[in-house]
Amino acid sequence: MVNQQAARSGSERFDELLDAGRTAALTGDRQLAHDYLKEAARLNPANEQVWTALLDVVDTEEDQRVCLQNIIQINPLNVQARRRLNQLESRRERRLQMRAEAKASVRADKHRRRTVLSRALLLGLVIGVTGVIFGVVLSILIFGPK
Repeated sequence: MVNQQAARSGSERFDELLDAGRTAALTGDRQLAHDYLKEAARLNPANEQVWTALLDVVDTEEDQRVCLQNIIQINPLNVQARRRLNQLESRRERRLQMRAEAKASVRADKHRRRTVLSRALLLGLVIGVTGVIFGVVLSILIFGPK
């Protein structure tokens, strides 16, 4: 009897938190909604509704990913959750690919700069040595033996 009453009160508490979280979300208080729904999820982590409601108030993609994964674990046939999770994963992959491309571009730019600098230094050295040789030859021609 005591266990049934405790279970019922836990279920009632869950329902109160879920309703309060939904109401807070509707009024625009995302933080309060997040707090209520997070507590509801702690009380009943196997409830798809709480994760769906929580999904609408979390801020980061990582939190959204966790909510979607929990929804799919609870209900593998939830097509919308699978679609949203796939969209998140696609965006994440595109961002990672863009970062990798940006890093490769920076490395290529550094390589080009080094190449241009080394060629410029080599050209300067060749011009300098050529100038010295020209000066020596010209001196010999002008001031050399007569």
